[in-house]
Amino acid sequence: MKKFHRQDGGWAWMVLFSAFLGCVISLGISVSFGVYYVELKSYYGASASVTSWVGSLNTGLLFGAGPIASALINKFGCRFTMMLGGFISSAGLITSYFAVNIAHIIISFGIVTGFGFGLIYTPCIVTSGTYFNKWRYLSTAIACTGGGLGIILFSLFVDATIEAYGWRGSMLINGGLALNLVLCGVIIPPRSTDAVVESHILDIALLRNKKMLIFAVSMLLWNIGVIVVFFSATDYLEDRGLPHDKAVFLLTSIGIANTVGRLLAGLTCFVQHWKNINFWLYTASTMIVGVATMLFNIDTSYALYTFFGCLFGLSFGLLLGSQANVIIDLFGILKLNDSFGYSMFASGIGIIIGPSIAGMILD
Repeated sequence: MKKFHRQDGGWAWMVLFSAFLGCVISLGISVSFGVYYVELKSYYGASASVTSWVGSLNTGLLFGAGPIASALINKFGCRFTMMLGGFISSAGLITSYFAVNIAHIIISFGIVTGFGFGLIYTPCIVTSGTYFNKWRYLSTAIACTGGGLGIILFSLFVDATIEAYGWRGSMLINGGLALNLVLCGVIIPPRSTDAVVESHILDIALLRNKKMLIFAVSMLLWNIGVIVVFFSATDYLEDRGLPHDKAVFLLTSIGIANTVGRLLAGLTCFVQHWKNINFWLYTASTMIVGVATMLFNIDTSYALYTFFGCLFGLSFGLLLGSQANVIIDLFGILKLNDSFGYSMFASGIGIIIGPSIAGMILD
């Protein structure tokens, strides 16, 4: 049985910074696909359902590759897994620059980059949880907050780089930024200190655990609907007659509220007397984010759309910020890697099929 690097120690905060930055870059680029969506749909003249496959596969694999990432972590450690993910995601973005048709983009950005991001996200959450004890709930929420900040920064950054260099140039620039994910992996100590369990591939017994199955189904279902907001909000609001800059800013507003929600979820570490607080926070947030998603169907003013977006972002942030902590509470810290990987696989399936269903309805 291997031991942690000193929990709550000085280097643990450097590992948390690495996890935070990894979430900023991977989730930021992935979820900001909504800005690319408008450009790619117009450039290739593709249908909404076909174009949506690019983003749904990317974000779907970011989460859906969880079991593969977990297996690599168990075998080689978080350091190797993150570095590999950084190289793969960068390669996918750079080759997207040379795309000659939408099928090329589906493979390079959707599959290759998405898979690379999948090898980043799971170790980010696992390291943020295992390197802390006293501040564990807060540390996982801080790592998740990186995703919210990434949505804020990259929705604006992608829009600005497309304006200046076109969507191809934007992909190339993001490919260079993705190489920083390799450096995020370098910060994590080698295998001898980043593992807490004896080497194994995956804990298959978890697949027979009723709690695991119920939790996975819940993640599958809410991901089908929620991800559509991120991918389609910009295009949807432009179809409603709103200027492009306001449509993009709504995505930024969602990101700001999302960041706040993720960070607030970590404050449960200060509420020790409330039993199952993470579970109730996750449940309530799931309900609210579902209602907020439906509210976007109302044809209303930009101010109300912004309100709906902030409500959606805040509740979604609380949901994501509490997610890892619920998994820790349900299955224990020793099973965090495997249980989180399986949960991410369920999320990935929902993310892959959700936008495609929405695209077919739109077409």
